[in-house]
Amino acid sequence: MNRDLVKHIFLNLFSLILIILLMSVVYKKFFYEKDIQRYSDIINTVRALPNDADIVYIGESSNVTAGGDDRDTRYISQFTGDYFPGLKVCDITKPASHAGIFKVLLENIPESNQMQTLVVTLNLRSFDAEWMYSDLETPLQKSIVLLKPGPPLWKRFLLSFKAYDIKSKQERYEQIKRQWLHDTFHDLPFDFPYRNTIQWDKALRKRGIKGKDGKRDKEATTLACYYVKTYAFQIDTLHHPRIKDFDDIVRLAKKRHWHLIFNLMAENTEKARELVGDKLLFFMNNNARLLEDYYSRKGVIVVNNLNAVEDAQFIDRTWTTEHYAEKGRKTIARNLALALKDLYPGQFKEVKDAHPAFQTHFENNCEKPLGWKGENTFTDEKSSSGMFSSKMGDSETFSITWSYPLREIPRRLKNHFFISFEACMEKVDKDIKLVVESADPECRYWKAYGFYPPPSAPHKWQFYSYRIKIPDQIKNSKRVKIYLYDPHGTPCYIDDLCIDIQ
Repeated sequence: MNRDLVKHIFLNLFSLILIILLMSVVYKKFFYEKDIQRYSDIINTVRALPNDADIVYIGESSNVTAGGDDRDTRYISQFTGDYFPGLKVCDITKPASHAGIFKVLLENIPESNQMQTLVVTLNLRSFDAEWMYSDLETPLQKSIVLLKPGPPLWKRFLLSFKAYDIKSKQERYEQIKRQWLHDTFHDLPFDFPYRNTIQWDKALRKRGIKGKDGKRDKEATTLACYYVKTYAFQIDTLHHPRIKDFDDIVRLAKKRHWHLIFNLMAENTEKARELVGDKLLFFMNNNARLLEDYYSRKGVIVVNNLNAVEDAQFIDRTWTTEHYAEKGRKTIARNLALALKDLYPGQFKEVKDAHPAFQTHFENNCEKPLGWKGENTFTDEKSSSGMFSSKMGDSETFSITWSYPLREIPRRLKNHFFISFEACMEKVDKDIKLVVESADPECRYWKAYGFYPPPSAPHKWQFYSYRIKIPDQIKNSKRVKIYLYDPHGTPCYIDDLCIDIQ
């Protein structure tokens, strides 16, 4: 080969490598963090973990979803922390996520973090075909591309060219049907006329569920079919992708020297038996025992809550979810706390569930989670007191939100709301409002109040207070909310929100 040609090729190759290296440095320094905030802002929950956290609870919406009538709307992780007042119990919560997402988030916890114990939500439903191939899988996979190991520029390249699990709704549906069809039932201790989920669902839909009047109950039939499609499967520990995700978490925990607990969530087995019968309960309990045995042998503490929560505590009545009302969340938290007691025997304190019949004073200074809605808006960019405030703007339309069953307070004691807060706007926007709302179907109400006194200047903290007469129509509401509403996305910070009912 011509010597000059070789030299020319070498110089071009060297120049290309140099350009890529320079581009990588520039991207990492100036653009990488902006892209992370745009596409993978869940990382902020990981970054918010204190370096001296003792227990970290990672889960999906089951951790944070509360019932409309709950007095105490705090998370399962927060209820668990009540049993260990001397320990820091923190959470990482990503709605709709599963072990594959948890694994990537956990890998991003700095090795310098001194956390001791990891609690991972083990959701039986996440093993079923509809969750495995959900339409939500595409945005979930997109959200972690930039968080996986590798050079930042290369990961941005993969994101730009959609090099992640991206499929159409029809393709997802075909995946679900294929799994329902090909995963045949085997080794059952009873005679069973159906070979797979599709056959069972089809037969149940055709037969239907009868109501008290003896006629076909359409809603109950639909719900019964949901139960079959959700829980009629048998986990294969050798090949199931979700098992691989949990196995990876086990390896990561061993590498980081974390105590590891899998918190197997409660499913509505009471409703499953009522609608479908004991055959479906066999599948549910058998899968739970399999997971418990499989991971116990790997040295993981498994808390089996499968049958721990009664039907009345499940919030969603037309679908299969792990969303519990207050008593249900407290039940899960207590079972978990009893397992943690073996790791922290000297720190465990019994909790008396004897909260007052009602409250009339509420305040949130944005410094720590209190179970209010909208705590994802907490930021350390500005604050009136302490280090944090609640930020509206960009994609956030609402501030932290007070929410309470007003009907719990005796009528004679609820005449007025006394509301105060500090606010700081980046530019004066008179359309930002304080809102009092009741979404109760029997007590619907929505009223907005302008800032008074009017904002005087941008970038300045200003105190606001209101005395608002409580309308009779909402005094018996199951849930009244008070929050700040920002229709234009104007950056606005709220701090020290205080509500008194008198």
